[in-house]
Amino acid sequence: MNGKVIIFSAPSGAGKSTVVGHLLKLHPEFEFSISATSRKPRGTEKDGVEYYFISAERFRELLAQDAFVEHEEVYHDRFYGTLKSEVERIWSKNHVIVFDVDVKGGVNLKKYFGDAALSVLIVPPSMENWKRDSGAAAPIARRPSPSVLPRPARNCPSPKGNSTARLSTTDWKTPSEKPNQSWTDFCQNSFDMRIAVYPGSFDPLHIGHKAIMEYLTSEHQFDWVYLVISPQNPFKGADKALNAQERYEAAIAAVRRHPDLHVWVDNIELDMPAPHYTIRTLDALKKREPGNEFTLVMGADNLDSIRHWRNAPRILNEYGVIVYPRKGYDLPFIRQTLLEESRHFPVPETLDSSLSHTMPGTVSLEELDRMYNISIIDAPIIDISSTEIREKQAAGLDMSEYLM
Repeated sequence: MNGKVIIFSAPSGAGKSTVVGHLLKLHPEFEFSISATSRKPRGTEKDGVEYYFISAERFRELLAQDAFVEHEEVYHDRFYGTLKSEVERIWSKNHVIVFDVDVKGGVNLKKYFGDAALSVLIVPPSMENWKRDSGAAAPIARRPSPSVLPRPARNCPSPKGNSTARLSTTDWKTPSEKPNQSWTDFCQNSFDMRIAVYPGSFDPLHIGHKAIMEYLTSEHQFDWVYLVISPQNPFKGADKALNAQERYEAAIAAVRRHPDLHVWVDNIELDMPAPHYTIRTLDALKKREPGNEFTLVMGADNLDSIRHWRNAPRILNEYGVIVYPRKGYDLPFIRQTLLEESRHFPVPETLDSSLSHTMPGTVSLEELDRMYNISIIDAPIIDISSTEIREKQAAGLDMSEYLM
């Protein structure tokens, strides 16, 4: 090594990218390190500008060649890393390399560069000042990570032992362990966040569920995923191996094995009367945490059947859905079909007052597309199901490698 490195790290939202962006403007001899990733470019992204885009297969080849300073597989086949060639490129110009990473990445880089690196940890002065930038474009490309510090929701419920929320960057105890501050007091000092609501039976939680949750926090920058344990899906039979309380406790145990996940195991539906409709759950969450923004997470199979759900138009309009692919389902076709079918029903008053008395069949697809928030994501498809795991376990097969 013949150069110098400055590593800026911080909990997500503490402002390190603003600092780095300003620093790069003031010092032309500083240069930002561009990460490599195996994901595909989005929008106007260009290779060598936002990222170096390489295939997962090529990423593995480079790993075998020891071509990375550090790397992370945030979920199956989705890699991010710092190429040694990028370090050499910047140092060849006698520039100082600047990194903008999460806390975990900062520790790994410091271990690698040693005395050649100046490591700067940015800590917010208070919880009140720890604001997340939810709208403005970042001054430089940032690498997502599932290991940024999780943050609790406003007016959140009693943790009951499953929270991984932290009081501050210097006190790593959970709120329930803090002797002089209650969980309620801690949440009162928190701030609004984007929450992905992921309901299901989760009997059991497996690597497919984990991949979806990692994708939501790393790629779509949701602050938390609320894993909502459903007592009984009204469209499915009661064929679960465990009852609702047992599945809730098993989910907490599974999440504890992955402390980097931003996941809250939520039992809100266990205390709600049957039938358990999704719209009731979303409304209850919004009432419990009025400052937070909730979006429903579902698979392509559920989007295909959502027309049969209670108050489906309200779900699509007021909350919106994030839809991940499922094997055998053509998501773009399902979405288009749903919009076309919706044209033939009167628009509920809660969706759009200007269209509330529209005659069936007269609402344009453009208007429906505007009212219905349906986002299709390119999350990985893991070809395994909870039902298949239970069946194979019942047959005496070891399925531990598929469990979360």
